[in-house]
Amino acid sequence: MAPAIAPARHLSPGQSMNTTQQLKPAENVAPPPPGPGELIERVIAARGFAGVMLLGPRAWRRWWHALVRSIDHAAILAQVDEDASFSFNFNFMIVVAGGIATIGLLLNSPAVIIGAMLISPLMGPIVATGMALATLDVDLGRKSAKTLLLGTAAAIAFTSLIVFLSPVKDLTPELLARTRPNLFDLVVAILSGTAGGYAMIRGRGGAIVGVAIATALMPPLGTIGYGLVTQQWDITRGALLLFVTNMVAISLAVAAVAEWYGFGRGELRKRFARQAVISLLVLAPLAVPLFYSLKAIAFESFAQVRIRSVLERGANSLPEGQLGEVSVLFIDGKPPRVRAVMYSAAPEHELPARLTAAMEAEVGQAIDLRLTQLRTSDELPPQLRVREVAPVPAPAPVPETTLADSLRDAFPLPLAAFEADIERRTAILVPAPQPGIDIASWRDMEHDLSARHTDWTLSILPPMQTLPTVRFGRASAAIEAGEQDRIDAIVWALKRWNIERVQVIGHASSDGGGSLRLANARANRVAEAIRAQGLGAETLGRYPLPSQLAGERELGQIAFRAVSIVIPTPDNTGSGVR
Repeated sequence: MAPAIAPARHLSPGQSMNTTQQLKPAENVAPPPPGPGELIERVIAARGFAGVMLLGPRAWRRWWHALVRSIDHAAILAQVDEDASFSFNFNFMIVVAGGIATIGLLLNSPAVIIGAMLISPLMGPIVATGMALATLDVDLGRKSAKTLLLGTAAAIAFTSLIVFLSPVKDLTPELLARTRPNLFDLVVAILSGTAGGYAMIRGRGGAIVGVAIATALMPPLGTIGYGLVTQQWDITRGALLLFVTNMVAISLAVAAVAEWYGFGRGELRKRFARQAVISLLVLAPLAVPLFYSLKAIAFESFAQVRIRSVLERGANSLPEGQLGEVSVLFIDGKPPRVRAVMYSAAPEHELPARLTAAMEAEVGQAIDLRLTQLRTSDELPPQLRVREVAPVPAPAPVPETTLADSLRDAFPLPLAAFEADIERRTAILVPAPQPGIDIASWRDMEHDLSARHTDWTLSILPPMQTLPTVRFGRASAAIEAGEQDRIDAIVWALKRWNIERVQVIGHASSDGGGSLRLANARANRVAEAIRAQGLGAETLGRYPLPSQLAGERELGQIAFRAVSIVIPTPDNTGSGVR
C-alpha cells in the first residue's frame, strides 16, 4: 500500500513545480500591441482637438464619444431645471432690468442699457427651453415657457409704467434700433444662443454670455412697453417681432448645442435631422419679413449714396456751385423724398427736373425731389433790390477813407453789395451767404452794428435761406419765450426781403396729443404773432402727414411738433429757385 501512495505524494509537488515553471516565463512576455481604437484614444489624449482633426472621421467619432462621456448630464439638467423656475428673485430681477433698459432707451444711453443686460435673468429659462427641445422633456418645456411668459409680462407692465410716468417720451435712436429687425438680428440671436448653450454645458463664461443673450431680449421688451403707452402700434409690432425672433433663435441654438453634447435621445444623425426640421419650420416664417427688412435697409443705403452723388454732380455743374443740406427720407409705399439746398452764382430753373431724371435712372424708381437754390452772386434777385436813393447834390471832395467806407470795412464778413447815403446817414449791407449763420445771427449783427454807430441808420439784408421752424412742447400750442424770439427774427428777415405774406403750416407728432386740431391751433398762434408785426399770414394744419410714422423714425417726433413758415413762390411748386 505504501509504494502506491508515495508516487502520488511526489506527483503533486511535481505538478505544482511544473505549473510554477510554466507561469514564470509568462511574467516576462511583452503585452500585446494596442488595437486601433486604443491607439486613437492615446492620440486624442496627447494631441487634443487639433491633433484629432488630422486623423480622419473615425478619430473624430471617438473624440466626440469621449467628449460626451466627460459631460455630467444629470448635474447639468438639474441646474437647468432649477434656473427655469419662476421665483420672486427671477421676477424681481427681470422687472428691475426692464426698468433700467427702458430708462436707457428713453435717454438714448447705451451705457444704461448695458447695465440692464448685466442683471437680466433671462438666460436661465431660455437655456431651459432649448434643453427641453433637445431632450423632448415636456415638463421642463412647460416650466420654462411659464417662467418666460410671466417674466415677460411683468417686465412689459413695469416698462409701460415707467414710460407712462416719464416726462420724456421722444422716439430716440436707441428705440428706433429695436423696431426694424432684419436677418442680421437673427444671426446675432443664433450666435448668442450657441454661446449660451456652450457656457451652460461647459461652465465657461456664463455671466458674460448671459449679457449677450440679454442684449437680444431686454431692449425689445422696453420698446414694446414704449409702443403700447404711446399707442404707436408699428413700433410695438416691430419690437415684438424682434423679441420673438431672438427668443426662438436662441432656444433653437441652445437645443442644437445640447444635441451635440449628447443630451438628445436616439442616434446623433437622427437627432440633428429632427433639430433641423424643427428649426426650419419655426425660423422660416420669421426669416421672410426679416429678409425683406434687410433688403429695404440695403436699398436705402445704396440709394442715399447714389442720390447724394447725383446732387454733388449737379452742384458742380453750376457756377460757384456748392451742395448744402441734404435730407433723404424713405417712406413705405412712397417714392424716396429728397430735400436739398444748393448755393450757386447763377441758379438754373431746369436743374430740379434734370436731377430728378438722373436720380431715377440711378436708383431705378421714382424720386420726390424738392430742391432749393440760393444765389451767391453780386447780382441781387428782385426781393433783395433796395429802393434807389434819391439823387443829392454832389458833395464836396472828401478824403478817400470816409465814414461810409469805414462802416463797410468794419463789417466782419464779405459783402455781396453795399449802399450808403452819406447825406441821410443810412447804409444797407448785403452780406455774401455764409454757411452756418442763421437769420437770428444776422439780426444780432445788425443790432450790434447799430449800437456802435448810433448816428447812422443801418440795415443788413440777410442772404435768402430756408426759414427756421417754430418748435412746440408735447401736446401744447403755447409759444415759448425762446420760440417767440425765433418768430421775431423771421419777421425781421421777411421785412428785409420785402415779403409781405407767408404761409404758416402747423404739424403735430403722433404720440400723445397729436391731432389735426392741435396742428391748426399751432399754426394760428404763429400766424397771430406774425400778423401783430404787420405781415400777412395764411394758416394750414396738416396731420397726419403721409406715412408720418416713418418720418418720425427718421427725424424724431420732435421734428413734427412744429410750425413751418413758407415763402410763396411764383410756380408754388417748391422745386424752383428761391
